[in-house]
Amino acid sequence: MAVGLNPNINFSGYNISDENMQKLKNQAKNNPEMLAILENAKSDEFKTEQPKQKNKFKNGLASIAKFFTATEEITKGTAKGAVYGTMSAVGVMLGGWLFGALPKGFKKGNSLKAVFKNPIASISKSTKITAGLAAAGVVAYHIIRGKLMANQRNAFVDQKLNNY
Repeated sequence: MAVGLNPNINFSGYNISDENMQKLKNQAKNNPEMLAILENAKSDEFKTEQPKQKNKFKNGLASIAKFFTATEEITKGTAKGAVYGTMSAVGVMLGGWLFGALPKGFKKGNSLKAVFKNPIASISKSTKITAGLAAAGVVAYHIIRGKLMANQRNAFVDQKLNNY
């Protein structure tokens, strides 16, 4: 497969140095079309222009608004995650106690008092790990959801900034 320069490529977005321009001309020696394009190219043609900012005060105000909305959404997500994560962990532990430790206490007879006196100690290790993982999953979900909501609200602020 032959490798060469494609004349349909537009280099207008890049600043090509003299050294790289010379390399391109050396590569294009066999292609007269490309050589003509490169020789006619001016160095000004390849420079990119920075867009001018219209209203610095408006952009500054928008960045402050985006900061506070993002902080608010992520904080709400973290708080929801902590509450719902705790509730899910308690639910898993309660289920483990109800369907795991309590039946074992009934079977053994004497350990039924221990099941009620020390409910957390009577729950199995795997149930505690499962409760922790469930809580972590719920917290992660709500934090990610908060971040996505913050992105959505930031996009809304950007849209309002560009439309008015």
